[in-house]
This record gives sequence, structure tokens and C-alpha cells, in this order.
Amino acid sequence: MQNVSWKLIMKIITSFIFISLIIAFFPVSATIFIEDGTELDEQGLIQYLKEPAPDFEKPGAIYFYDPNCGACMPVHDFWDTYLKENPDVILEQVNLEEGADQMDRFKEFSQSYNREKTFIPLVYLGPVALEGTDDIKNYFDIVYTWYMASFTGE
Repeated sequence: MQNVSWKLIMKIITSFIFISLIIAFFPVSATIFIEDGTELDEQGLIQYLKEPAPDFEKPGAIYFYDPNCGACMPVHDFWDTYLKENPDVILEQVNLEEGADQMDRFKEFSQSYNREKTFIPLVYLGPVALEGTDDIKNYFDIVYTWYMASFTGE
């Protein structure tokens, strides 16, 4: 009887580890949203980008991540390649593990974009936010180009 219990416990532990690994390595959330909190699909984003970006004083994008986040790892690989190919891109990388100030800043951005919850990896580019590995990799360049086209200088 003890042997059966031990096998059951091992199956439960193995299942738990497997599910944890899946969650750690695959993005759970992905969405595109704008300052008023509205979510956009790809067509909505393309339509949104037809209007000029709003004026702004400080150029660049802000990327929030945690070094232990499985979904953030492919984005780091993306940045390594993208930033080498586009050295003029202004990207501030905010490591949420570095302290409470970074987490407070993350929460402030979420609130200012009228979002109850946001998830990492997350990039803010002016009025547009890209949440999740695929949305960052697929849309960062087009949104960044659109956003920076309205920058007239400091």
C-alpha cells in the first residue's frame, strides 16, 4: 500500500514541476493596449498608427521585465539582436527585481494606462503598450518607428 502512495506522490510532484516549467517558459498574457486602457488587435493597431503620434518631450521606450521571468528570456534575445541592428533606438530597461521603486514605477504606468493588471514582459511606447513576448517581437519596430516620427527634438 505504501508503494502505491509513493507512486502517486511522485506523479503529483512530476506534474507540478512540468506545469511550472510550461508556465515559466511560455508567455501567459499578450495584448496591445493604448493609454485609455483599450485593447487592440493587429488590425486595430494598424488603424491606430494611421494617426500621428502625440507630441512628447522625452523620446524612447520603456521595457519592464524580471530576469527570472520565462517569457522575458526570448525578449532579451530579441533586444540583443534588434539593438545591435538599430543602435539609435532609445530603450530604457527596468528590472523589477532591483527594488520597490521599479515596482512602484511599473504600477504607476499600469494605472496611467487605465489597466487594473499588467504583466511582464511589457513595453510602453508613448500611448501604446505591448505586453507579452510575441507582441513585443512582432510590433515593437512598427510602433517605435511611428512614435519616434513625431519627435521634433528636446
